[in-house]
Amino acid sequence: MEIFGFREVFNITNIHEVENVLASMNHQLARKWLKNDLIKRSLAVSFDYWLEDTGIPMTLEQFVQQYLELAPDLGGIFSADIEIDDSL
Repeated sequence: MEIFGFREVFNITNIHEVENVLASMNHQLARKWLKNDLIKRSLAVSFDYWLEDTGIPMTLEQFVQQYLELAPDLGGIFSADIEIDDSL
């Protein structure tokens, strides 16, 4: 793709890729996150920025696992105490 004379290759992670990763993980918090579109979008965008900004190779699976491990420190929407309405 060429934009204003610059050739860039963009790989944008989508929430379906994050869903697949979360669904494959045997982790209680991953099952909660699977029901939260805001968390899935945040993970997808954060993963793209990680790759772009650091250049450190990491798979999406490794990235999500890292977030799961750090969830108690991250708090907010990533908190293990998050309540999900399962009736939806």
